[in-house]
Amino acid sequence: MRAQRTRVDFDSAWKLALEAFFPACLELLFPQLHALIDWEQEYVFLNTELQRIKPLLPGSRRFVDVLVRVSFKDGRERFVFLHIEIQAQRDPHFDLRMFIYYYHIFDALGYPDLISLAILADDDPNWRPESFIRSLGGCELAFRFPVVKLLDLDEAMLAEHPNPFAAVVLTHLRALKARGNLQLLFEEKVRMIRNVLQRGYNVEDILNLYRVVDYLMALPKELESQVNQIVREVARRHGLRRLTSLEREALERGARRGLQKGRREGLRRGREEGLQQGLQQGLQQGLQQGLQQGLQQGLQQGIVRVILLTLRSRFGKVPARVEHDLKKVNAIERLEELSLCANSVPTLAAFEQALQEVLAAQESH
Repeated sequence: MRAQRTRVDFDSAWKLALEAFFPACLELLFPQLHALIDWEQEYVFLNTELQRIKPLLPGSRRFVDVLVRVSFKDGRERFVFLHIEIQAQRDPHFDLRMFIYYYHIFDALGYPDLISLAILADDDPNWRPESFIRSLGGCELAFRFPVVKLLDLDEAMLAEHPNPFAAVVLTHLRALKARGNLQLLFEEKVRMIRNVLQRGYNVEDILNLYRVVDYLMALPKELESQVNQIVREVARRHGLRRLTSLEREALERGARRGLQKGRREGLRRGREEGLQQGLQQGLQQGLQQGLQQGLQQGLQQGIVRVILLTLRSRFGKVPARVEHDLKKVNAIERLEELSLCANSVPTLAAFEQALQEVLAAQESH
């Protein structure tokens, strides 16, 4: 049952990401194609038509795909169709499937200009399908398609990149690395939320990226509840409504609170600096300050919770003094070190000794 939930989370995340950040996706992953498209013209998702057109192939392990109608800047009066396939698992028949889908779309739409793109989101660095080729008795077929392997992208570059789709890819890669390690996944999820809030995105992008992180980094109920507590702490301290995984409408209401606060600040600045500039600055401050402040404390509380869960699972009952002392640690880096220690120490007494050493070093500074 858990595996099914994870699959749905990945599927929902990428569908949302592609529709919310389509131009940004092409700009980051397929920049040469992005440069050919006339972005002043409307682009249209044709996913309903895609499901009607595509054949149902037995045994295929499809991730998610979209069909988009765009216009090029070449001056020709025609539409170009982009079929984008995101594949999360290695599939020995992926190249054949790409060709079959291309042909069915090409045939069903009356032989239009059509481009197939593949985003390989799996965890196998050696799997790189890029063509379907057959040759027999003088009859030859060669079908090649542009491919991006997400594992090839540098995480440090993604973390600093202003393109919001970089945050989508980074979240996916870190979710892959943390798969099977709930403690690491919890910490990565909170880090990604911090990253989203610190990058200076607009309100709508923050809302969509929050949802993407939430989908891609789905946690068991107890840890998910802890993430929700962190976000609720932000809301409580800064006047925003609750931002929880289980209440997505509340996320939007909270953003509107931040928007209203930003508008008020913008109006004040507008009287001094010009209305348009003031609104922009006020909105940015109203949302980002309200969400960022307090997240540090929430993250500390979350790591303490994970440490206690780890100790209880390994050693049984944990004395109240351990929790009391953990709450005295004021540096996230030290808490992360203690979190690793909780997984490796042979006894609870050994962990308490390490904890006391951290507190002693903290007091000496």
